[in-house]
Amino acid sequence: MRDAGLLTRSLNGSDYEGFCWPGPSFYPDFCNPEARALWATFFQPEVYPHSRPELYTWNDMNEPSVFNGPEVTMPRDNLHKCHTGSYHIEHRDVHNVYGFYHHMATVQGQLERAPNVRPFVLTRSFFAGSHRHGAVWTGDNMAKWSHLARSVPMLVSLCMCGLSFSGADVPGFFYDPEPELFNRWHQLGIWYPFYRGHAHLETKRREPWMLGDETTAAGQHSLPDVADVVHNLRGVGGRWHADIEAVVVPNLDDKKAYEHTDDHFLVGESILVRAVTEVDAKAKRIEVYLPPGEWFDFWDDKAPPRSGGHSISVPLHAGHVPVFVRGGAILFKRMRRRRSAGAMAADPYTIVAYGQQASGHVYIDDGDSHEYHDGAFIYDRLAFDGASLRSEPGPALPAFGLARGMPNLPERHFRVERAVFVGLPRRPVSARLTGPGGEPELLQVTTEAASGNGHTATVKKPTGLLGARWSLD
Repeated sequence: MRDAGLLTRSLNGSDYEGFCWPGPSFYPDFCNPEARALWATFFQPEVYPHSRPELYTWNDMNEPSVFNGPEVTMPRDNLHKCHTGSYHIEHRDVHNVYGFYHHMATVQGQLERAPNVRPFVLTRSFFAGSHRHGAVWTGDNMAKWSHLARSVPMLVSLCMCGLSFSGADVPGFFYDPEPELFNRWHQLGIWYPFYRGHAHLETKRREPWMLGDETTAAGQHSLPDVADVVHNLRGVGGRWHADIEAVVVPNLDDKKAYEHTDDHFLVGESILVRAVTEVDAKAKRIEVYLPPGEWFDFWDDKAPPRSGGHSISVPLHAGHVPVFVRGGAILFKRMRRRRSAGAMAADPYTIVAYGQQASGHVYIDDGDSHEYHDGAFIYDRLAFDGASLRSEPGPALPAFGLARGMPNLPERHFRVERAVFVGLPRRPVSARLTGPGGEPELLQVTTEAASGNGHTATVKKPTGLLGARWSLD
């Protein structure tokens, strides 16, 4: 890039040199389309022999960070060419989009390397429109309770501004977390749209077993729940990408809920998460504000529903943060524990309906290609009226149109292995599934008494497929 004359320049016209992690560094003029085009070629295997479609990128320090620069960035009077014919645009005028264009160029490089593979580029510097390119995170935080607490309004604000693919460093970038902070931040982090562990090179090792047996046990309890959470986030993320809803939103159902927006948030429309934001060794319970309506415990489908419109006191569980599901929702889970999302690709689904009447949507695509732009996805609406659960095609999505299914994938990718009905007033004694062929199939149903007067019923191994019409009565 230096030979091509595509670097940012100092006021005197020379290539600007600053200091960052690699040592003495030059800074490409990413505002220049020619610089972005050249940068994109660097991802080709013939340029970088280790490049391959599953090798992704993290754009860090791209504000840009300059350790020896004024304000820890490059001078405001540095010069860019951008889309013009000469270097006369000062950095002060393009500072906020420098990282945006860096991000854009990296995504373009991955697309040129593998046109039908979705790119993944994480960036620290972002601007309005960065959501079109990839994930962002909130930067170098600290392993402190106050930083855990501030992550909630920060991420909710980003999601409300369109940057739903966002997260914070768990359990803090600088310093060493105490075990309780470590546990609580990971329990919260699984609900971030983008969840990862990240730490400064001078911190201590952070594998759970390095923090003692109790921390290891807590991780073994809570981390398997990631499988359930991931699929719900993926479905909400699909709806966000289709211009329907943000992944994480503040709890603004009523005026009282507004008072709790710093430590409560909604995942999609139906899942309420309450962060544990402070340590108290003597605390055995925690207050959770539930908006008006009926709410079910995400972690315990035998627990009685709780009425909303006020705060409730719930036990403070060592293995997870409080999470509730709005009555009337249908969630979709994959219950089998795997080591990666790829290993879950063909796992069957569990459908969970909460309340006497419920509805929900499921979005599924292949997770890898861009074929969803041509309708290669499933978008179904499921509705339960108290006696029958029905699956039918959902409406056209604003960004993608009607779902056309994924005939290139085997049917096992769309199997339903169980349907769970939480909060039924009566004990069902039989179940039958009617598919496209019209012949009903008798199924096994088991029912357990829940706390209070309700029941939880499970129908195992229905033959219905997501992406097809059927009813379970």
